[in-house]
Amino acid sequence: MVCNGMGQLFLTVLYILYMRTMYILKTDDRPTYILENFERPYHVILYVDDILLIAPTITQLEKLLHDCENELQWLDMVINFKKSSCLRVGPRFNASCAKIVSLYGQALSWAKEIKYLRIYMVSSTLTKCDLSHAKSCFYRGANEIFGKIGRFASVNVILELLQSKCIPALLYGLVALPLNKTQLNSLDFVINRFFNETVLHQ
Repeated sequence: MVCNGMGQLFLTVLYILYMRTMYILKTDDRPTYILENFERPYHVILYVDDILLIAPTITQLEKLLHDCENELQWLDMVINFKKSSCLRVGPRFNASCAKIVSLYGQALSWAKEIKYLRIYMVSSTLTKCDLSHAKSCFYRGANEIFGKIGRFASVNVILELLQSKCIPALLYGLVALPLNKTQLNSLDFVINRFFNETVLHQ
């Protein structure tokens, strides 16, 4: 892992220690982190100080949370429950259920949408993401570029700036997400609409 500073390196070392009670179960040559004493695989995804817990049942998700809390306590760290929430995906995603409670009695609310590493995932029958935030980032960046240099810059310059600054914001993280045809068409519409109404008619 490449680190930009000692702080990030320190966090990396801490989370290597955090995984000390976990082992790697290799399936199809892909490592999956699962806790000991679990009968079925439960996933823990880590990126610096962001943790994503995935479990097939609510009861096991709460147990997974408790095990993570115990491990973080060993590192003298705690979870920020004000920034934490739960998301349900599956056939019964909209069914009411009890809140997950931490070891210290703090309840986690069920959300319709969560943000993880700039990706907005929504509660649904299948894994689904919300593209409206990515579209807003694209429009905001594209309008700023066009508002500052659109009157005098060439089309090639504008296109190059859009490709290097705005398109990555629109497509960030989507390679790892299952997009249906409607979502793909909506992304095409965003780009085509901006180009047709703004760039080509300047």
